Amino acid sequence: MEDISAVSQSAKYLESLLEILACPLDNSVPLSAVRDAAGEVVALRSRDGEYPVVRNIPCLIPELVDSAKGDLPLWQTHQSKMWREHKDSNVVFTSNSNEIGRHVGEIIARAGGGLYLDVGCGARPWPVYMAASSQRVQWIGIDPLLGDTVRQFPFVQGMGEYIPFRREIFDGALYASTIYHHLDPQRSLRRVHNILKPKGKLFIWYKPCLSRWRYMIWMGLRTLGIVRMFNEDYQWAFTPRSLQTQLERAGFIVQEIVFLCKVCSDYSTCKEPDEYLVIAQRM
Repeated sequence: MEDISAVSQSAKYLESLLEILACPLDNSVPLSAVRDAAGEVVALRSRDGEYPVVRNIPCLIPELVDSAKGDLPLWQTHQSKMWREHKDSNVVFTSNSNEIGRHVGEIIARAGGGLYLDVGCGARPWPVYMAASSQRVQWIGIDPLLGDTVRQFPFVQGMGEYIPFRREIFDGALYASTIYHHLDPQRSLRRVHNILKPKGKLFIWYKPCLSRWRYMIWMGLRTLGIVRMFNEDYQWAFTPRSLQTQLERAGFIVQEIVFLCKVCSDYSTCKEPDEYLVIAQRM
């Protein structure tokens, strides 16, 4: 279980979020603030009920049902595993010394500014890609884990499949090595498409599966109803082609694929070419 005793955010961050939050089940439905006698927001009300606000952090994860087949227990177990690893080693999320993360932030900054959503921001107070792009980008983060630190950006506890923001609010979004940790990546991509402005940018930093046969065997088992993790770290896997297909199905067009390596100048000189930044645009 998470220790949330130190988790909080400023009332200023919360007030800025109230202007753009929406029901996680239907983001065409706005949320209304429930305040206590002192005027502090203690819950957010929607048509389906109320969601708590913990020390100015909106907790907007809807009740999960078994309709996700075997993926739901896998996802819940994997989330617990990532939290334990974070507590034990603090290396699960992007560190301030991560040069590739810094490079990702610089690329995002060059692509334009505006309001961006970090889908799966983790528990770090100020990820390196945010720091590298902060002069042009205003960040908001969302993650299922409340975490154990005070973040330096507005934060909502929520899921990528149920992003609780109004439609066409964000100029861009980022999955920073999180696309394969989702309960349902396609549903998450569709919700991101929904909250982006027309021609909004989407960045996906990921490690693709470069073994076509391994990917096909894993997908074949899923097709037969044998739902399992791709490996001990990833619930899902994507080849470069399969990720492009997922993006196109969600209403995006891939504009560029950037090879990421802090040492090598290009793909042909890299001994382990496994990190990429996909840059897509909402159609």
